[in-house]
Amino acid sequence: MLATLSACAPDSHMAGPAMSGQVALQSVSPASGATGVSLAMPMTMRFSGAMGRGMESYVLLHEETLTGPAVAGRWTWSGDRRTLTFTPDAPLRARTTYLIHMGGGMRAADGALLDYASCAGLGGRSVSAGMMAGGGSGMMGSGWQGGDGGYGMIFTFTTA
Repeated sequence: MLATLSACAPDSHMAGPAMSGQVALQSVSPASGATGVSLAMPMTMRFSGAMGRGMESYVLLHEETLTGPAVAGRWTWSGDRRTLTFTPDAPLRARTTYLIHMGGGMRAADGALLDYASCAGLGGRSVSAGMMAGGGSGMMGSGWQGGDGGYGMIFTFTTA
């Protein structure tokens, strides 16, 4: 199953005016909420412009919940730094829910914060500190926490 969405609308705590020239998340694959996802489907995030160096360290794939274990693997950028792809070290588990967590302080190549206000319509949910209680110690700091106090967004999918 291949499902990618590309529309955007804000969550409440990430609302704000979109800034001209700001980089936004354009698509997430598998799409948030997708079910029956192939165990071999690549996980990708596509941005409207080049993202900064090191931003891949602020994206994790979790098993079952936001505080669940991170799936071992590698996030890599396309040559133009607009597409981020996850390759797990081992196959994903069948009939399992996964969450892609994108930190709230991700930055474009020019240093501007990612335009989160424009991308929640991809089915993502805003992440608050309370959602990370008990398991968020590895997801703190400037790349994880945005200027609005939130901790980015999560996109969920379930494997076949």
